[in-house]
Amino acid sequence: MLNTCPLSLLCGLLLALQPLVAAAAPAPYGEGFVRLGAQWGEGGLEWLERPGDSNIPGDGQAFEQQLESLEQAGGPYADSLAEPLASLGRHYRQAGDYQQAAALYRRAMHVIRVNDGLGSDRQVPLLRELLLSYRQAGNLEALDERYDYFFHLFGNGRPPFTQARIRAAQEYMRWQREALRHELGAGRQRLLKLIELNADMLEHMQQQANVPYRWLRDVSYSQVLNHYLLLQRFEPTIAEQQLLTSREYMGTQQVVQSLEEQKLDARLRTAPAQVAAIFRQLSRAAAGQGAVETAAVHLGLADWYFWNGNRQRAAASYREVVAILNEAGEQALLQQWLGEPVELPDNGVFWRAETFAAGPAATIEARYDVSARGRVSGLEARHTGGDEDHNLHDFRRQLSATLFRPRWASGEAEAVEGLTRRYRLLD
Repeated sequence: MLNTCPLSLLCGLLLALQPLVAAAAPAPYGEGFVRLGAQWGEGGLEWLERPGDSNIPGDGQAFEQQLESLEQAGGPYADSLAEPLASLGRHYRQAGDYQQAAALYRRAMHVIRVNDGLGSDRQVPLLRELLLSYRQAGNLEALDERYDYFFHLFGNGRPPFTQARIRAAQEYMRWQREALRHELGAGRQRLLKLIELNADMLEHMQQQANVPYRWLRDVSYSQVLNHYLLLQRFEPTIAEQQLLTSREYMGTQQVVQSLEEQKLDARLRTAPAQVAAIFRQLSRAAAGQGAVETAAVHLGLADWYFWNGNRQRAAASYREVVAILNEAGEQALLQQWLGEPVELPDNGVFWRAETFAAGPAATIEARYDVSARGRVSGLEARHTGGDEDHNLHDFRRQLSATLFRPRWASGEAEAVEGLTRRYRLLD
């Protein structure tokens, strides 16, 4: 006898699955191009060394001689070796010999651990320079491994929280997102672990009395960025495997999901509401920080709603931003934030910043209109510099798929015509 399924039961099943089949996300602004001059903290550019950061003798001979004398006097693990080893490593790094520099930094750290113990804070500046060496060399796999040690030195995101621990956790979580953008390792597993780590930190912070607002804000925004990546990079596994027929539903072919797949689907299903809840909780904490901070949180929530297609709630949140800033007399800031269309997401979460040596990039000038719904039309584009081998068709396609925050300064979404902007293409 054939298995049968009542129509009402089948409809109920499809309705239950419906939240898992989300509409396609907008284009990931920052992945293929950015507006010329755009920067976000998410890019990790603070790790780049600036000219004049240090002044190391050109030949390194003085450090070699100092090392030899100290080693003869105190042996290969003399505590006094750490600083000249680090200085010589800095010399080689600035000369572009990243392999030799990394070896010297690692040896200096080993000397410190022998003398001070495995958890010595004296390792931290050296570890930072070691990370910089790997980054400048483009050795992302080694960089990824060392970030785990960096995070371990600062408590792995566990309480008690201090300024140093919070900053280290922020940088570690930022790197995890950068590693995802570079497609290092198992992306799904990495992102799920990152979201769980970030959630645990938020939970512990809520349980700790007198947590500074800035810590809560920064860790909250980190979790928001994690969810932007989640929704853009992954689709529910159940949507690919389990749009069941009535025969399958009756038990003849049950699809078995791994625990990781179940976690992913649960995260995808609840992401829009979870992030909205994070923003609402943060807005309560921001109430004591002044109108500008409160408005900034509402703007983040509005952009999140808008990105996820919830236009009604997005509009309410944008109007809240306008009202708060007008009441506070912050008309200049209102124009800065909502006076013209802005590419979304305006947080750098998809930005593949060039944080090691790269050649000249192509630049493109684009002219277009943006509707009140944040969509591009009438796009014209031309090369204005750099490598012109890049396909203008690809750029037009990507920009046309980019969602814009519309102009909202009047309290209503408005179309804007004839925008002219320059963009930098990313390889």
